[in-house]
Amino acid sequence: MKRTMTAAAGMLLLAGASTAHAVIPLIDVDVTANSWQAGPTGTVQSGGNEIDVEDDLGYDDESHTGFAVRFAHPVPVIPNLRLRYNDIEHKGQGTVTTQFRDSTYAEDVDSRIDLTHYDYTIFYTAPVPIVTLDLGFNVKHFDGQFDIEGQTTGQAESVKIDEFLPMLHARGDVDLPLTGLGAGAEINYVSYDGDSARDIEAYLKYSVDPVYVEGGYRELSMDVDSNNLNVDTDLGGPFVRVGIGF
Repeated sequence: MKRTMTAAAGMLLLAGASTAHAVIPLIDVDVTANSWQAGPTGTVQSGGNEIDVEDDLGYDDESHTGFAVRFAHPVPVIPNLRLRYNDIEHKGQGTVTTQFRDSTYAEDVDSRIDLTHYDYTIFYTAPVPIVTLDLGFNVKHFDGQFDIEGQTTGQAESVKIDEFLPMLHARGDVDLPLTGLGAGAEINYVSYDGDSARDIEAYLKYSVDPVYVEGGYRELSMDVDSNNLNVDTDLGGPFVRVGIGF
């Protein structure tokens, strides 16, 4: 069901982007889809000792899907806009010997962590020669959940991960004239009131107008508290992204 919803979200983004460009031709629209191979490291904790997501819960690399749409226009005072969706979920089996919320575990467990999130970015493009430089603000909304259940006792706990993080945003792209080749990097960062998050990527790019392909490495780090659950994890790995510009 979730994969079906993810595919539907991508189709809606593509349809909406092409409609916006048709209605207002001065708006440049880019739509992208990506696959990111990454696995989490770090811990989760709620009321007991830290639980290691690799060693205790058995999480491993998974393929994650994402979609984004970017709107840019020539009006100087109005910011540009990018919307991005990332589907991130890991399941595993392991052994836990600690308290988690109202349950105490000393057994094998099944668990699932959902770090699905949305990015809402407003930015201005700086007039820098050769480089396309975007500077602005991003709000990252984690809309996920952590579930754990004992295989022997059946004790189950579920915690909603629902956090809005305002972040600084910067992105730069360089294109080599007449080659179709380019490179770029992006960073989104925040640290305040005990919570922090960092989302960084770097990539190479090849374009055959209006289509382009990007491949690189992305790292997402977060240390947040949501509903008395501390999530202190890092995800990193290679990604491939395909885009089309209108």
